[in-house]
Amino acid sequence: MMLAVLTTTGAMAGVEAMKNFQEPESGKAAVMSFGGEGGREFMLDGKPFQIRSAEIHPQRVPREYWQHRIRTAKAMGLNTIAFYTFWNLLEKEDGSWDFSGNNDIAAFIDLCMEEGMWVLFRPGPYVCGEWDLGGLPTYLIKDDVTPLRNTKNPQFMEAQTRYLEKMAEIAAPRLSRNGGPILMVQLENEYGSYKSPHDELAYIEWLKDFWTQKGAGPFYVSEGSSMHHLRFVPKGVAVGLDPADRVADMRNALRIAPGVPVFSSETYPGWLRHWGEGNWTPTRKTLDSVRWYMRDGVSFNIFVYHGGTNFGLTAGANSNEKGGNFQPDLTSYDYGSPVGEHGNLTREYFEYRDIILGALPELKDKAPAVPATPATMEIAAFTPQAQAPLCMLSMKKVKEGMDTPCTLESIGQNQGIAVYSAPVPAGEAAQLTCQAHDFAQVYVGDTYVGNINRMKGQTGIMLPKRDKEETLRIVVDTFGHVNFCSYMEKDRKGIIGPVTLGGSTLNQWALRVNPLTAVPQVVPGKPQGTALGGVFKAEVELQEVADTFLDMAAWPKGYVWVNGHLLGRYWNIGPQERLYCPASFLKQGKNEIVVLDFFADVANPPSISGKHERNMEVKKETKSLNNQWD
Repeated sequence: MMLAVLTTTGAMAGVEAMKNFQEPESGKAAVMSFGGEGGREFMLDGKPFQIRSAEIHPQRVPREYWQHRIRTAKAMGLNTIAFYTFWNLLEKEDGSWDFSGNNDIAAFIDLCMEEGMWVLFRPGPYVCGEWDLGGLPTYLIKDDVTPLRNTKNPQFMEAQTRYLEKMAEIAAPRLSRNGGPILMVQLENEYGSYKSPHDELAYIEWLKDFWTQKGAGPFYVSEGSSMHHLRFVPKGVAVGLDPADRVADMRNALRIAPGVPVFSSETYPGWLRHWGEGNWTPTRKTLDSVRWYMRDGVSFNIFVYHGGTNFGLTAGANSNEKGGNFQPDLTSYDYGSPVGEHGNLTREYFEYRDIILGALPELKDKAPAVPATPATMEIAAFTPQAQAPLCMLSMKKVKEGMDTPCTLESIGQNQGIAVYSAPVPAGEAAQLTCQAHDFAQVYVGDTYVGNINRMKGQTGIMLPKRDKEETLRIVVDTFGHVNFCSYMEKDRKGIIGPVTLGGSTLNQWALRVNPLTAVPQVVPGKPQGTALGGVFKAEVELQEVADTFLDMAAWPKGYVWVNGHLLGRYWNIGPQERLYCPASFLKQGKNEIVVLDFFADVANPPSISGKHERNMEVKKETKSLNNQWD
């Protein structure tokens, strides 16, 4: 019987936990603990408590919609909000900190309290989350050899401590025992999946000690379900499985971690998507998992309940442990979630709601009404005008005379565009070998030769015959850093290592960069090279504003800014063809839309329009792995 296997405290304890409808009250202390038979129950003020949680990342959601997203969760019958904090969006390159706007973590926690929702706080420092470098700042990988997530690296530990002190300043006064809504702090994230030669339990123990000194506790970890994944669970720490949807997985965790609760810390309603894959589709079998949780009183967190958007350059990437099979994540983080990218409620939202409230008749009549979806609008088609070909993009010269090209991290740049140039001698056609991270356009003199695409595993291209010495230019466009597995420590952007032509090493490299942290500017002068790609601009007059999705299906590959806000990347290999633009990025009157495209024809640019919805058609099937790779 599943109940006997998975809820060791028995049926009544599970039912009692579900009936505990206690909500946070500002200034009133509430104590989370472990208890019941064998210490397997979450207890809130001494009574069994079922965590029914929605994962919402405030840094992915426009601040003006935080309350809407939280209220949809409460209307579903959930009682908790879980969220990651993304360190690399909080700490700036100059060492300053930004807790304004979407980064106002304290305000988000306070809003959860106001809406009667508990909080699971997930500060990392590493969080994965399909986010650039898993949330870690790239200054940590400025050097070639960089052990991360390890107590023996002083630089990492010093930086991590500095970050965690900032998180503790926010979290400590908001712990439930101090009258706030934070029930538990998660220690790091999926450390058992890292698979580095310097994995150590001591690192997780250090984090536990840090937070204990700040008055936090109890704690939990989120991990995979095998013996390998669970080998770094400190004593007395609850075990969250990513996900708990198989009997064998829960049995395994119960054996490995005695005397603590085991729950589903990431229950996947869909799965992540990369460029070139199929569109999001909800994972229907997760409805059955939630039926089980609501039958037996198992605690759970829907990851992600509402995904939001990887605005700017925040999307991460996947690869294998050697850096191959590079898969950059989309700008959209819809994820097949029950609440879609702009707050739209899906069919699955109402199905989850029926299951949860159907199991809680005492709550069903008291549950708040489902909030309306924020308004969206269409924008009539408009055509941006070319400002200049891409070769006239304003760039900063940072190095010259290099024997080997340097990485962007080594000069303190995270992502963006890098133009590497070097003299190439006259000679017959020959193979250029170049490890470009992540997508490169290659020019010889004024002639465009072709692309080097890391996604396809390409590490070179054939250069044509040259009758005289020419200038080789390699224009590198980056994607986000790998966010999962130990290859994070090695993933660098730009050109990696030496470049050879016909086996001979090229040198005398110069580097110019544009980090794309501001709206791109162009420089006057005569274009160099073919007019491939460019910078385009349009002014769009709007009488009123609402959320919209800019349809970029006719544009090849690039970036879009709206009134100075970088929406993110687009690419015609799909599946995402439309970029979410929240109403707060728009204004009544004139709106400036700037596009940087690597292939668009400056003489005949395509049009753009605004749509009510993100394109969700399924042109190709992509499996939802749900973190079960075996």
